Formats: sequence, C-alpha cells, structure tokens
Amino acid sequence: MMKVERSALVKHSAEKMYKLVDGVEDYPDFLPWCDGSRVIRRTTNETVGEINIARAGFHKTFSTQNHNIPHSRIELKLLDGPFSHLEGAWSFNALREDACKISLDMEFEFSNRLANIAFAKIFHHICSTMIESFCNRADEVYGR
Repeated sequence: MMKVERSALVKHSAEKMYKLVDGVEDYPDFLPWCDGSRVIRRTTNETVGEINIARAGFHKTFSTQNHNIPHSRIELKLLDGPFSHLEGAWSFNALREDACKISLDMEFEFSNRLANIAFAKIFHHICSTMIESFCNRADEVYGR
C-alpha cells in the first residue's frame, strides 16, 4: 500500500480552500491529469463524485464518497474504480482569517499486482502534486 502525506501553508482562508477541494466538477479546469469529473450526489455533509484520470497512458475512472465537515475536513472513501483500497482526508486548519494549513493524507493500492506496478508511481505523483495545484488555483481564483 502506498501513502502520500502533503501539506502547505496558504494565504487563503480555510473556507476558500475547502470550497476549491469540494468543487469536484471544476477539477478538469486546473488539474492537468483530470480528464473529466462529475458530482453524482451532494448534500451539506456528503459528496459522491467521479473522476477520470488521464496521465502518461494511464486512463482510469474512480468514484468516492466524501464525508464533509464544512470548512474543516473532507474524508474520502472508494466506491468504485481500479483500486482495492483508496481512502484519505483533506484537512483545512485556520491560522488566521486569511490563512490556513491545508493537508492531504492518502492511502491507496490497485486491485491487481500488474496495475499496482504499472500505475502506482503515476498515481503517487498525482497525489503528491495536488496540494500545489490547489494552491495555484486558489491564487488564480482569489488573488495572491
């Protein structure tokens, strides 16, 4: 099983960063590996979404059920896709009114050994660069 843990201090509120991460339908606009996404169901405390990944010959679709604690945390659990295990969490910890610490912790394993060998490094890279992508998007949307 592979694990990814990343965090960053950003000059945007926890509420704004939470909103970007929860905005699954906007992922293709700024995540270079995201070929498509959609929200299947959304309530205040839950989002079920689907993401299409296209990177270096890797084309996969997966869906997650996200338990949302507005402006604070998003917990992800696999519903369907090429993984035997995928879960993680985004955390948004306010430091000031206009700054926060954003963190991503992910664990994943592909459902078969060949896929694990072929795609684990690609997916690890995708997870590792997500924080940077969301920070850059926040600067575009909200200014520096």
